[in-house]
Amino acid sequence: MELTGANSSRVGRIRSRIGVLGGTFDPIHNGHLAIAAAVFNVLELTSVLFVPAARPWMKESGSGYGVSSIDHRIEMVKLATERREGFYLSTVDADRGGSSYSVDTISDLREEYGHATELLLILGADALEELPRWREPERLASMCTLVCVGRPGSGLPEDLPADHPGRDAQFVSGPMLPISATDIRARVAAGMSIEGLVGASVGAYIERHGLYRRDPA
Repeated sequence: MELTGANSSRVGRIRSRIGVLGGTFDPIHNGHLAIAAAVFNVLELTSVLFVPAARPWMKESGSGYGVSSIDHRIEMVKLATERREGFYLSTVDADRGGSSYSVDTISDLREEYGHATELLLILGADALEELPRWREPERLASMCTLVCVGRPGSGLPEDLPADHPGRDAQFVSGPMLPISATDIRARVAAGMSIEGLVGASVGAYIERHGLYRRDPA
């Protein structure tokens, strides 16, 4: 597993509270970073791992677009996190290969960091509500602390049904920026600016490699 970031020399000593933010990251954008920063600060985490999905199972059919290669998505996450204290790229899903399921991600990270480390899986309110559809949701919830990020008063975990595996999730009121990867890809395809939606280094990478263009260079 690759693990890089602003303080990668201290990776060996990270053994306390680690946030895990998985996703397609096609591309990683400022909304992802804002959510991670909110959880990192509010829950006083040691670090946050950004885990690009090798093959996102929810997007393997009916997504309407071809997901960019895992190599491109890893590089964009690396660029977005490399100068941010406490933020890291983890390639645990890419190293495993195949379809990416959170239960496998957490299981592999649990083996990597041991049971002395608290792993906190960061989810949006919509994702938390859909948790019963995920693979082995009860096992997933037993291996980590679930963290729901949302707007104040909306999508609270305690509002979920009593038997919902995410009902005991911690809630963090985060800056839910109106940014979506779908919109970013559409803007690039239309030749529009994405300044302010992604970091400068990520924007330069997208331009350099011709990502999301209708007719890639």
